Amino acid sequence: MKHSRGDVLAAVQASFPVSWASVLAQLDTYGLEPYEHERERVQLAVLKLGEGNEDKTRSYLAAAKDDYRDVLYWAEHPEQSSLDSPESSGRMRRLLEKLRANRRKIC
Repeated sequence: MKHSRGDVLAAVQASFPVSWASVLAQLDTYGLEPYEHERERVQLAVLKLGEGNEDKTRSYLAAAKDDYRDVLYWAEHPEQSSLDSPESSGRMRRLLEKLRANRRKIC
């Protein structure tokens, strides 16, 4: 799906009705460097992850400037990327139970 500048403007205004202009100015610092790809898609991902919180949005923007692929992954695959998701917790719990059972057999 192709994202547009209009999509970014609408998302910023919806997430930050009072301070949208300053947040947009911060978001616009992404995409200036040749290695900062997929500007609108990444900006929308940053807004989604920021959840209307300026500090979180700044933090995710900094992460995007470091490696934009991380932000895209976190925003587009939240269940797979979250360490504390129910699915991940269940897998970890099953693994620990298996390791405990094997330890008892060895001891």
